[in-house]
Amino acid sequence: MSNRNLQLDSLRGIAAVCVVFHHCIHIADAHLVPRVLNVPLTALSGVDLAGRALLSVFAGGMAVNLFFILSGAVLMASLDREATFSVWTAISFTFRRILRIYPALIAMIAGFGLLSWLYPPSHSSVPFTIRQLIENSFLITNHVNGATWTLQSEMLMVPFILLTAFGRVVFGNIAPVLFLFWATSCLFLGAPFAPELMNVALPSFALGMLIPAVTITRGRLPNWVVYAALLAMICIRFLFPVSDIRALMAELGLSFLAVAFLFHDGERDHIFSKPALTGLGRISYGIYLIHPVVLSALLPLFVAVSGWAWIAKNYGVFGLIFGTVVTAITMPLAGLSERYVERPFIRFGELMFGKKNKNAAVAAGVPEQAGSEFRNAAMTPGE
Repeated sequence: MSNRNLQLDSLRGIAAVCVVFHHCIHIADAHLVPRVLNVPLTALSGVDLAGRALLSVFAGGMAVNLFFILSGAVLMASLDREATFSVWTAISFTFRRILRIYPALIAMIAGFGLLSWLYPPSHSSVPFTIRQLIENSFLITNHVNGATWTLQSEMLMVPFILLTAFGRVVFGNIAPVLFLFWATSCLFLGAPFAPELMNVALPSFALGMLIPAVTITRGRLPNWVVYAALLAMICIRFLFPVSDIRALMAELGLSFLAVAFLFHDGERDHIFSKPALTGLGRISYGIYLIHPVVLSALLPLFVAVSGWAWIAKNYGVFGLIFGTVVTAITMPLAGLSERYVERPFIRFGELMFGKKNKNAAVAAGVPEQAGSEFRNAAMTPGE
């Protein structure tokens, strides 16, 4: 019996592709944030207005915040399905997270390291050192693949998720509500540690962890609600500077609405149920992990053909073309990663750390959800 929400997969896949295009556009001009995204609309030329609209659709930061809310929701739901909350629950949850995140990460870092010896990556003049590869493989740094900062945030959130789940068992739904209040304060006061990673990740995860506790009557809301929420997020990114904290909070609220809708009412037939999108979601973790490698390998070729001057001047056109090529090459590689790296370790995690919980659930009269429980619980940015 599978309880995997394929609509959430689809949303994650769309967000992963947005991140790819975000990086492909921003690589064309390092000054797009201060020059285009962080100024009033009235200060922009016609070309940059079009560029801001494009960057609002492919807003990487918005997509990552959506990843965090998605992860918070499915991970908390996974812990809610446990028959009991015990030390074994915490241990098995943590090790399954490790087995879900690290194998594909290490494979990508190793491949990137080997590629850097053929010719240096676009963001470094020399091959990666062994120390850089090891540190990034264990998420101590993200110097090899900058996109892995989100995975650092994911792993740092593990104890918060476990503590909130335990608090929910003891105190009820007040626990995730209190955590949300504290996490939201980090937007203004800063997180007590790793603020560059956690300031926005904490409230995003907190919103996601609240979703399983929210009650939405199935079939009560129309399908267009989720589309309207996503469109409103794009409009906010376009209308307000990217540094506007009020815009960020509105964006997080709309992300919460979209994810909550699909989480509680995801069985209805709509665009997020289409096989093309659910398949994209299935390989989204690989897309997120691998696309920086493909981008780095292809960028020198595009620069040699077009030149940096043309690329910077036509950053929107370049980003669309380059993003399409990078995505087309990344997707089959992500499919291989999902089949031969991610899936075997998911099964290994189920075998090693799922049996006791499964038996406990059966003994308690809970329907067996072998395998699907962990797969739904192990979603990461770009998965």
